[in-house]
Amino acid sequence: MKTPAHIIRKIFGSGKNAPGFTLVEIIIASSIFTIVSLIGVTVFINVTRIQRKIALENAIYEDGRFMMERIAREIRANTVDYEEYYNKLVEGGKFGEMYTCYASRFYNPGTGGTGTGNLGAYCSDPALGDPESNPGCVIDKTTLDVNTGKNPYSGNIFAADKNPEDANAFCDQHFGGATDCGGDFDLHNQSQLYLINSKGTKKTFITRKRVNDTPVDEYSLAMLQIEGIDTNTDSIVDQWTDLTVSPKEFNCAANYDCPGSTLSDLESTLNGITSATRYVGFVPISPMRTTIKDLRFYVSPLEDPRKAFAETSTADAIQQQPHITVVMVLQPAASELGNFASDPPTITLQNTISSRVYNEVKSYTGEGTCATNGYTPTP
Repeated sequence: MKTPAHIIRKIFGSGKNAPGFTLVEIIIASSIFTIVSLIGVTVFINVTRIQRKIALENAIYEDGRFMMERIAREIRANTVDYEEYYNKLVEGGKFGEMYTCYASRFYNPGTGGTGTGNLGAYCSDPALGDPESNPGCVIDKTTLDVNTGKNPYSGNIFAADKNPEDANAFCDQHFGGATDCGGDFDLHNQSQLYLINSKGTKKTFITRKRVNDTPVDEYSLAMLQIEGIDTNTDSIVDQWTDLTVSPKEFNCAANYDCPGSTLSDLESTLNGITSATRYVGFVPISPMRTTIKDLRFYVSPLEDPRKAFAETSTADAIQQQPHITVVMVLQPAASELGNFASDPPTITLQNTISSRVYNEVKSYTGEGTCATNGYTPTP
């Protein structure tokens, strides 16, 4: 049998009278060349594919870090907007609609003030009226509104309530129609993040927005801010929509467009697949080369610790700083995949961020405000 060395000598020659090739030698040489070529091409394709996958993963990881840092920055600068969660999940209202209704579950309204349910107190001497018009008078403590630290307070429990001690900002058996609010981990799991600043004057909402539907649905991180109005000049914001026009216009912060004549609810702006609607309301704030497959906000605790200070059971876990665990699943957008034949790379990012707002966000202006907006519970 002729060895490869013998074949090589035949190829390059070993003298003046080098012999020619036999058919078998040509077939063997061709086979070796083909095998080596296939191996080389396969290795090249695999390396190229791996490099492409790594490049895609690096791109979405870079975008994911940007998005996570943006969310973390907003959480640190603000705190959980328990009033908004109660409004949306329990009352089923539009953004900012049932503001102060959550706080009213804690406050036992006294008899003070100039209107139904208003904060205030009377002077001990009835002839002096209230402290606002007669500062320095001795206050009749029995007329004061008091935050009991429990939701609901003893005077706000209704006969239809089942296990009222389980009520929280995300679930209220009486007002929301739920059958059970106790021990439900799903209450922490939210698809939208509601935040409010330390002064209670600006709300920030973060969620994902559909920005493309061809060839598949694709989502971007989106944010919206609305500003409040202090209608009764008591230094506490009590309104988030402009009631002087019809329909109500949302009080969007600077750089956010919320046209009142065409917008019935801010949630209607979460489907902005055309250029005309993409930047209305919720605005995309992440690169379009990455799509968010899933976005979850695990909010804890379920009650505002500054209002629910009397709820100290282990199950409630109220006495802790509000914090959010963010879980984000990302993939490259279809426009980035091109001829990429494999399944798109997927990465999951997770981070837990605590709010750095340590004061109570004042929101209580009396049950009268809730009643005005349709909040009329009946014992």
